[in-house]
Amino acid sequence: MSCRTCFLLLSFCLAQITVRADSLKDALNHKYKKQVLALRAPVAHGDMKFDSDGHSLNPPLKDRWLLYSGIYIEKLSLSQDTLGVEGALAFFSQTTKKSKHPEKQESKPVLVKLNKPVRVEIKLAQPLQSLDQAEAVLDRVFFPGTEATEHAYLELRRSDFTANEHAYRFDEGGAKAPRAIFTPEPEYSEEARRERFQGIVVLNVVVDKAGNISRIKLVRSLGHGLDQKAMEKVASWRFDPGTHNGEPAAVEMNIEVDFRLH
Repeated sequence: MSCRTCFLLLSFCLAQITVRADSLKDALNHKYKKQVLALRAPVAHGDMKFDSDGHSLNPPLKDRWLLYSGIYIEKLSLSQDTLGVEGALAFFSQTTKKSKHPEKQESKPVLVKLNKPVRVEIKLAQPLQSLDQAEAVLDRVFFPGTEATEHAYLELRRSDFTANEHAYRFDEGGAKAPRAIFTPEPEYSEEARRERFQGIVVLNVVVDKAGNISRIKLVRSLGHGLDQKAMEKVASWRFDPGTHNGEPAAVEMNIEVDFRLH
């Protein structure tokens, strides 16, 4: 086989690979664009990088509090060695659907997008050949399918928080709620103060056996910078710990943070 024939064959193969990659990229964008994917790992500063097994390639985060959230997908890119996901930090928040009959009111999740761009790069061990392969890689970095909605809430976790440690509901049999002993009020954001915006932020928290907050999840959002103010301040709250059957125990409960201008 002549060198010219080899060169033409190689060019043809590369062209086929490029066409296949472009087709797969289009299929990925068609499936995931304008969807919300929930990250399994905490949100890092700057670009987030993973290997194809879902392990983080970024330096370990040394923050005391780690942020978890979702990404509203705006673009996916694909090359021979990298799968890229770009979008904005986003999460679901509960809102109450109004009704003339209070007993028929119900909560439903609404999507909240933040003006914080996020880019995720997944380094591929080998080129992707199919949509199934791409989905398998994405599922190691993000929660898949219906799990995405369950996990795409704005959440702060203390770095030593153990996700699988059982936390009793305060109304669970034998459990008693923690008693607050230090609850400084959050400051107003400049945006909310300027617009004279008021309302209630609802947070779901876990208070550990020592009476410290170990996890904060945003349940009902107000926006205007008030959600972040509430979460940051509640992280400093202190409690006499809750109990279960008379023994100190981690307890999960909701907290309402009321923002009112006086």
